[in-house]
Amino acid sequence: MNRAEYFGKVIKVVTELMEVSEDSILGKSREQEVVDARWMVIFLMREEGYSTRQISKLMLRPARTVNHALSSFSIRSKNPFSSIGKTLAIARQ
Repeated sequence: MNRAEYFGKVIKVVTELMEVSEDSILGKSREQEVVDARWMVIFLMREEGYSTRQISKLMLRPARTVNHALSSFSIRSKNPFSSIGKTLAIARQ
């Protein structure tokens, strides 16, 4: 599976689980649900071995934004008021 296919698969899974549109994830919305979904896509891509540069190109985001998402994701996923940790476990499957 090439990069674009894997990216499409991750986006599809996250949009279904988080009930957020692909356009929202790739857009500039700062709503918590959208940011959680966007960060989850970034995190899953990184887990699969994609570099920050590759992710930033696919997500149409600056590398600095991708790095911020990666460094802050674990803190956000451990927040007891966020469902992102549970959703991440499902997305990994």
